[in-house]
Amino acid sequence: MHILVFETDFHRQRKYTDEGCAFLETHGEVEIVRQADQQDREALFRFLERVPVADGIVIGPWHRPATTPQDWQSAERMKVLAGTFDNRFDGWVDLQELADRDIPLIDTSRSMTPSVAEFALAMTLNLIRDIPESLYLARQGKWKSYAWDKPGFVHGDLTGRRVGLAGFGSINRRYAELIAPFRCTTRSYDPYVADAALTAHGVERAPSLVELAASSEVFVVGLPPTPTTQQIISREVINALPRGALFVLVTRMAVVEQDPLWKRIETGEIAAAIDVFAPEPPPPDAWFRRHPNVLATPHIAGGTDFCHRRCFTDACKDAVAVIKGNEPRFRATLWDDACYQGKLD
Repeated sequence: MHILVFETDFHRQRKYTDEGCAFLETHGEVEIVRQADQQDREALFRFLERVPVADGIVIGPWHRPATTPQDWQSAERMKVLAGTFDNRFDGWVDLQELADRDIPLIDTSRSMTPSVAEFALAMTLNLIRDIPESLYLARQGKWKSYAWDKPGFVHGDLTGRRVGLAGFGSINRRYAELIAPFRCTTRSYDPYVADAALTAHGVERAPSLVELAASSEVFVVGLPPTPTTQQIISREVINALPRGALFVLVTRMAVVEQDPLWKRIETGEIAAAIDVFAPEPPPPDAWFRRHPNVLATPHIAGGTDFCHRRCFTDACKDAVAVIKGNEPRFRATLWDDACYQGKLD
């Protein structure tokens, strides 16, 4: 088999593609075209010249080449197109056309899920035990005066808490698996997920986001940003959170109505762990960077080299699987495409 890899200088510098390319070399011939950056048109043209001879094509992680859907019509031998595309296909590739040609499009964005879900759990535990504050105290040469507690807020153990999951996609599904040993009462609102999927994870269905928020001690937002999820965590949802509740956000701030969130935090009604902001980065003097009820992190939930290497390696594994006639793990679907374009009924 002949595999064509399209990577960038940045991918090579960070060693994102080394492991995956080594895997591909054990299964066939690997040809690499490297692009300096998105403006490097010469490399793009060299890549397009080689597309017709490739059995499979793998793109470096989070890179969407500046192609048009018509450019892929010359890929007469291509059996699979793989990469990490964040479910963004509009303009550069036609998912329906590939499906009509029985060519799977592999998108390993969900290979990042373990990293993001583990980070969400870590921040939940940091919030509920106020661990960062204890570190600052110790580093200043101080010590706790008595019990380590935070009156007025959910604090102490995660075990047995009421956890609400806004959305039940791959991130919150993994989060539900991770907190299973804590024996929480876990509920979720997601109208696109079947009851069987919730039941399989020990999760109860909530009738609405507002009702979910009202019943949650810990509220985890795992919704992706799409045209239909903009500010879906609305003022009504945020105001429904009980006083002292903990709010965890690891997807995008675009899904949250910011003003009521910041107001409830600033007035001491809720505490939050937030990894994503709008704009990014927030101003250096933004008040929430230093507020005791906010654990602000600089968008690092999935931002590890290990995670990006895994995304590319998984794309390579799926490409080989398809060429050998096996089922891939991360096949993009027309439903995914419609969801991220906001076209679901």
